[in-house]
Amino acid sequence: MTLGQDRADRGDWAYLLSGFAAIVVGGLVLWAKQRASEEVANLDMKVADRFRITIKDALQPVAELIADMPAQTRTVRRESIKTVSTQAVSALRLLLKDVSRLRATVYQINADGDMECVCYHGRGNSVQPQPFIRTTLRGERALEFVRRGGEPLFIRDIDKVNEGDVDYRGTRSGYKTFISASIHNDADGYGMVTIDAPRAGSLVDTDKQLVALVADLLAIAFAIAEH
Repeated sequence: MTLGQDRADRGDWAYLLSGFAAIVVGGLVLWAKQRASEEVANLDMKVADRFRITIKDALQPVAELIADMPAQTRTVRRESIKTVSTQAVSALRLLLKDVSRLRATVYQINADGDMECVCYHGRGNSVQPQPFIRTTLRGERALEFVRRGGEPLFIRDIDKVNEGDVDYRGTRSGYKTFISASIHNDADGYGMVTIDAPRAGSLVDTDKQLVALVADLLAIAFAIAEH
């Protein structure tokens, strides 16, 4: 299920694939350069280059899985969402391996209009992230965040944010900081990507760009699956 208006030219594969190419090529290079410049500003260029290569290597399997989807049947495409999402959360964990006990999660809006966990990775995979129920305040705010799209939401410390200042604050169960990005294209909202960690301050501003990039990749996958 999606939130938003139906795209009039949803069958225009050229649009989807050109958007895919722009995100993969432009997004990876842009984010890699900024992240590398911040993290390795005082190191030599060989180290910075290795960092950029690490980012590309981590996300390339996600891009390859998405590139295979247009040739699949609709049933297989929808089943592929779980595979693509699992690869995406694994990539986030790999790229942010220095963040202690990081968890990465992909949510999808279901046929009932609620938003449930597709897959997650991190913190021992012991407690599954809770769904967002549309009839609750928490669910209503999260679904509105997905519907609206836009910039990722970054909460550095959930204990220092007033309830009315953000769209939603999550369950606060086992984490103190999080970044969420809507899986959204020009017309439709499909779900959300989040990363969270138990220690406030362990995530940084540039991590938002990585989460946003993964959300953009997944938006293409979800759009293809819905075709």
